[in-house]
Amino acid sequence: MKKFFGILIFAFVVSVVFATTIYDIQYTDVPGPNGTYPSLYLGQEVTTTGIVTVTGISSYEDNFIISMPDGGEWSALYVYKANWEGNPNGNPTVSVGDEVEVTGYVDEYHGYTEISGNSNTVAVSIVSSGNTVPSIIELTADVVSTSEQYEGVIVRINDITCVQGIDEYGNWLGTDGSGMCIFDDRYLYWDNWNPEFTVEVGDTFEAIQGFVFCYDNYSVNPRGWDDINPVVSSNENTINANSEFIGCYPNPFNPQTTAFLNLKNDSKVTLNVYNIKGEKIRTLVSETLNAGEHRVVWNGTDDNNSNVSSGIYFFGSDINNSNGDYTSVKKVILLK
Repeated sequence: MKKFFGILIFAFVVSVVFATTIYDIQYTDVPGPNGTYPSLYLGQEVTTTGIVTVTGISSYEDNFIISMPDGGEWSALYVYKANWEGNPNGNPTVSVGDEVEVTGYVDEYHGYTEISGNSNTVAVSIVSSGNTVPSIIELTADVVSTSEQYEGVIVRINDITCVQGIDEYGNWLGTDGSGMCIFDDRYLYWDNWNPEFTVEVGDTFEAIQGFVFCYDNYSVNPRGWDDINPVVSSNENTINANSEFIGCYPNPFNPQTTAFLNLKNDSKVTLNVYNIKGEKIRTLVSETLNAGEHRVVWNGTDDNNSNVSSGIYFFGSDINNSNGDYTSVKKVILLK
């Protein structure tokens, strides 16, 4: 088992060392003009990989969003005009679930970070298909309205009431009691929905989900009727009933993160934290847990209760039950 985890950790380390991740491109705490937070890679050519989560934005098939497999904050990136006029690359048409490698220049458009094919060419290659897309994240309206860290991420807001109807730009305002949030039709214009989507002041919704976009202001952009009052089922990624170790949130984190386990059967569970060298620094769980959901908090300390330094760490899980063995490694980032 130690050799197995060593191989997995080594694979993660190699990818971390030699690739520019979506997180690298998106994350910044350095403010720019007009309240924006431009990418630290602005104007630079980068190569990154991700899972396609949304295609056909603004009715163009070469506008799409890619995400890191584990999702979370700073995990998604908009690819704009991958086949802009004159692009000699002849990029393939991508589909949701494709893992792609994208090379292009980082741009900021009205506060939104993107790899843009508007002035420069973009190269896209499909690495694999049929991958699971990251889980949908539940947020409140006040968080979405200032959600630099959730650009491109698919989110859900619950218990919404319309307070201002659709304007000439396709925007309407809703609230869940925490604040106001814009809902926009950048994916598919409301009047092109079948049937057409309309909303009036006072209308209520159990939930609305969609990807976060920004054109000076952040908005939630539903992808169709399935995102309006969505039916949450065991097949939906919000809670993946087939997962044993769902992941960690928040990620990146400071001072603590929570690991989410979903056990279908009573299981012997080992959950360890490893550093980037593959060395075990903390055992969080080593016992039998009952079937159901479990949350395990890591506060950034080792087995000696000493604080660890900022950096990349890995949660390694080993779950044994009557259905067999389940192992997984998840990457987390500690920021201080």
